[in-house]
Amino acid sequence: LKSPIHSQARDHSSCSRQNKRSWKRPNTDAMFRHALARSLRTSSSRAAKAAIAVRCLASGPPRNATEISDELLNKLGSLSTQALIDGLWVMGWPTSHIMGARPLTEGQPKTIGRAITIQFVPQRPDIMKDKPPGMESPEYEAFELAGPKEVVVMNSVGPWESVGGDIKFLRLMQKKVAGLVTDGSVRDTAVLRGYGFPVFSHSTTPRQGPHEHQPWACNVVINCGGVTVRPGDAIIGDQDGVVVIPAAVAQDVYDIAHSREIIEDVVKTELEQNPGPPGRYYPFHSKMIKEDSPLGKLLTSKGITPTGGFMKGMHSVARGGQEKYFSNYYRGGKNISSKRNNTRNSKIGSSNTIFKRNMSSYVRSQSDFDEVMKTVLQHRACAVLRTMHEGKAELAMDAAVRGGFKLAEFTLTTPGCLDAVSNFAKRTDVLTGCGTVMNVDDAKKAMDAGSRFIVSPVLIPEVVEWCKENNIVCMPGCQTPTELHYAYTLGAPIQKLFPGVAGGPAWVKAVSSALPHLRINPTSGCDLDTCQDYLRNGASSVGFVAPAFDQDKIKNGDWDGIAATAKALTDAVKAA
Repeated sequence: LKSPIHSQARDHSSCSRQNKRSWKRPNTDAMFRHALARSLRTSSSRAAKAAIAVRCLASGPPRNATEISDELLNKLGSLSTQALIDGLWVMGWPTSHIMGARPLTEGQPKTIGRAITIQFVPQRPDIMKDKPPGMESPEYEAFELAGPKEVVVMNSVGPWESVGGDIKFLRLMQKKVAGLVTDGSVRDTAVLRGYGFPVFSHSTTPRQGPHEHQPWACNVVINCGGVTVRPGDAIIGDQDGVVVIPAAVAQDVYDIAHSREIIEDVVKTELEQNPGPPGRYYPFHSKMIKEDSPLGKLLTSKGITPTGGFMKGMHSVARGGQEKYFSNYYRGGKNISSKRNNTRNSKIGSSNTIFKRNMSSYVRSQSDFDEVMKTVLQHRACAVLRTMHEGKAELAMDAAVRGGFKLAEFTLTTPGCLDAVSNFAKRTDVLTGCGTVMNVDDAKKAMDAGSRFIVSPVLIPEVVEWCKENNIVCMPGCQTPTELHYAYTLGAPIQKLFPGVAGGPAWVKAVSSALPHLRINPTSGCDLDTCQDYLRNGASSVGFVAPAFDQDKIKNGDWDGIAATAKALTDAVKAA
């Protein structure tokens, strides 16, 4: 009966069904009927053993019926592991912290993904003999299922036993996995750090693993660090450790955790501005905040009602509705937890050149991406500010917004650019982006400041690819039809035409007719006289640089003059 039982375990693994190979599932029903009939012809003891073997086949499904969407996964990843643990605690679920799984490298990126599980069992001679060999080994099947949205979770028989090293995990680097988590240890630490994906393990070890344990199944329910992990569960790991969010309750956990992060930010801000004992407001239970308590009064003063559907209101915000409850704390899909995580992470250093100082997750949700695209394509006119007059950038852009612009771009060549981006990102009347981004580090700094989109004057493939990987709207500068199309294939949803081309609107008409999939954004040579022609001839949007910001008006502080120019430009765009 050994072979059918092992076949059943393999059949529970989704990888056995998905990986293309010659192994075929045996007819276990027929085999067991035959085995049971044969046992009944022997002793009663043999019959009992056969019955037990058949009974062992009963098992629940490895995965929960609920699938975690990419959008929800990104939202969960935007929160701290502490907040997620709190969310489960409020719901009464057991702790989901994988004990012993620590960051392999200080400052390494967050891990955010769905679980692909690998079960290890203690070594025995028959285990070694019966385990599927070579490429059919459960661990290698699991690796082939993994990708940028998956985290490989491996349980170990002991904290110091190795689950793998450089050769094995090279494949995970090639697959660009979101991370590796184990309650055991890993080998070849220096090489593994160089692979670039986050690793969480009990420790490092020089020991070999096969003499202690063997991989036995993939994508089955496992126990890792004292926590049950089902395939498809959300795995979130940061510098505090790794937590497992069951797929069955992932949305509820996010709703509660998100609301708690908002409350905690209100409390922390209050204590920073008015120093005093934290016990006045903290700790708290989300469902038991009284309106007349110090915390209840504090929340009320911030426009947050702690009774009468308080949690419902908070959860609606988390799901993207009823933003009136938190107009000061939740804007345009950018929640307060991102600010808190960035503040924490900016204090974390790393001596490893592979990882940058800021380990915050830059991944944006699909709803955030869609909102940016919708806003750009709806308003079609962006005010692009480039000036060397220090201290006047925000005043100039404020005048442009007052005149009618709904899209604002501050260029990195402007003094105080990132501070301006940060301040404008808090506003609800304009969508703010950052321009003259020349490398990935520039892009990260811009996103840390609160930029909602990235613009470059030239086509820089690594910047476009990084933005695509993180679901960020980017607009690289292009000069030819070939560059415009190449930017599109790299993942740029909008292609900036820069500098201006001979023929202007006629050139755009010819290119957009031949390549209708492009979204061309002319930003040079576009002014009050030509903007309508550009839009009517195929441009999806336009950018105004010098025509929107006369440098003499900025120098002289003629903000009303800039606002009047902005009104004329935006009115022309609306009429196109």
